[in-house]
Formats: sequence, C-alpha cells, structure tokens
Amino acid sequence: MSDQFTRASGFDPFEYLVYLRTRWRFVFASCLAAAILAAVISLILPKRYTATASILIDAPAGNDPRAATAVSPVYLESLKTYERFADSDTLFVRAVQRFGLREEEASSAAIDSLKHRLLKVTKLRDTKALEISVSLRDPTKAQAVAQFIAEETVKLNHSLSRQSDDELIEQARRQVDSSRTKLDEAEKLLNQESARSPVESVQSEMRGLVDLKERWQRELVEANADIADYKAQLKVQSQATADSDKLLRDLAGVSARAEVLRKELDSVSRSIHQKETELAQRTARQERLGADRQSARVVYDAALSRWNEAQGSVGNRGERLKIIDPGIVPQRPSFPNLTLNVLAAILISMIAALLYVSVSFVAESRDKAEAHRIAYR
Repeated sequence: MSDQFTRASGFDPFEYLVYLRTRWRFVFASCLAAAILAAVISLILPKRYTATASILIDAPAGNDPRAATAVSPVYLESLKTYERFADSDTLFVRAVQRFGLREEEASSAAIDSLKHRLLKVTKLRDTKALEISVSLRDPTKAQAVAQFIAEETVKLNHSLSRQSDDELIEQARRQVDSSRTKLDEAEKLLNQESARSPVESVQSEMRGLVDLKERWQRELVEANADIADYKAQLKVQSQATADSDKLLRDLAGVSARAEVLRKELDSVSRSIHQKETELAQRTARQERLGADRQSARVVYDAALSRWNEAQGSVGNRGERLKIIDPGIVPQRPSFPNLTLNVLAAILISMIAALLYVSVSFVAESRDKAEAHRIAYR
C-alpha cells in the first residue's frame, strides 16, 4: 500500500536522498555564495558602536533603612517613570546640538526619528538600574553622549527634587507667616480688651461693695434687735407716760435707721448684681479672646514644626539618581554583526537551496512516472 502511495505521489524518500546527494555541490555553493555576500555587505556597511551608561535609582534617604530591602514589584515597576527623564526630547536636542549628531549621521530626519535610531533607555526588569545606550559611528563620541545624557538625567532629577523641596518650604513658610499674623492679632485683641475692661478693678469694687453690704447687714440686725427691745419695754412701761414717750422717740429713730439700712442694702445688692454681670461679661470676653490666642498659638506651633521638618528633609523625599557606570569606549561594533549575518545568510540559503532541490526532485519524479505510464500503455 505504501509503495503504491509512493509511486502515485511521485516521491520516494530513498530516491530523494540519492538525488540530494547528487546536488550537494549546488547546496554548498549556494551557502558559500550567501556567506560571502553577507560578509562583503557586512564589511561594506558603516560600523556603529554602542556605548552604555548605567544609573542606580536609590530610595529616598528619609525612608526606613529596613524598608529599603523590602522593595515590592509594584515599586520597581513605578521606577520606569525615570525612563522619561533620560528619554526627554529636550535633553536629546541638547545632546544633538552639543555633539553635532546630525552632521555625523548626515541625517535631516526629525528629532523623534533620530532619537529612536540613536538612543535607547531601559529600566532593567525587577531592578533599580537604568541603562542609557547610544549608537554612533564614532565610539568615543558614543560614550561621551551616553555619559552626557546620564549626567543630565541625574541633574534633572536633582533639579526637580530641589524645586519640589523649595515649593514645600515656601508653602510651609507662608503658613508660618499667616499663623504668626493671626497669633499677633489675637494677642493684640486680648491686650486691648484687658486694658479697656480690666477685671481686677471690677473685682476690687465688688469686694468693697460686699464688705459694705455685710457691715450694713450687721447694723440692720442690731437695729432690728433694738426695735424689738424698745417694743418689749413699751409693753412693760405702758403706764408711765414720760418714759413711754422717750421709748417711742427712740423706737422711731431706730426704725428710721433700719429703713435707711434696708434701702442702702437694696442699692448695694443691685450694684453688686450689676458688677457681677459686668465681671461675667468681661471675663467671658477675655476667656474667649484667650481661647482664640491659644488656638492661634497651637496653629502657629504646628506650622513652625512643619516648616522645620520641611527644611530638615530637603533632598530626602524623592528617589536619588546616581551614575554607577559612565560607560567605556566600545571596542567592537554593535552593527553590523558579521558572525550573525553570515550564519543567518547560510541558514536562509540552505533552506532556499533545499526547497529548490525538493521541488526539482518532485517535478522530475512526476515526469519519470508519466513517461513510464506512457511507455507501458
């Protein structure tokens, strides 16, 4: 069954191997020609050298040192933001102007196209390292450009961190000034209230009124006692007219004195009540102003503390970039890769030659089978 299928399809593996053996020179010649052609083209093409500078992204200095070793993958992934620092169009334009990269590349392409061809910035996966690679025809200039971009990236990060620190310090300083102004105003209002409505003078007047009230209360008690005594004597001496008249006159005098004392006590009581009300109002105003001053003092102390903290933490909040390897002048070109190009050419030519030989074998096998059927018909 397999022989019939082989004859019907026109393909015999054994015959194919024999046929391939007879055509090995063609396959070899194809591979050799492709290798020579790839080598010649690789040697003709202008060489390009790639220099790489490395930057380490350190955690903020203010962080707990123990937390520096427990870096999460999310944090490491967030560091890819720093690729934008080194990949900045503005920074690349400065490098182009400083090192004359357009003249060296003899290119009038747009900046983004030129940057895509010459510059590559990569944050290595699961690390805090940033690599800046520059490919140029001049190896010395490639290293200089890579180092320049790395240095400017570090300066840009420092500048942005410093700007952020300055803004934070300035904001804290404005809060200190504002809270200090409110504290001064609160102290001024309290001092003015204390000078305009002193509590001590009212308290002194109240003490005098209270003493006067107590003295008149004692005199009124004594007068009432005298009145009761005179009334008792009048009952006893009701038959003696001369003595009764004298007692009545004395009783009238004491009664008048008692009435005067009652009026004075009422007046003093009203005065004491007025002074108490006035004292309560003054005390309430001063307590309210004192509470306002205390609140302003708390706000001022908090703002001053934040200002001191902001000044003390300058440069310790954001990540710090540090060049760990400015790169070296490359000794071997990164393009073209002679070995890789030759091997790729040999592989491609071998596949193409084998495909051609296979197609030729199938075609010849079909022709022979057709001729055989005609001959035995």
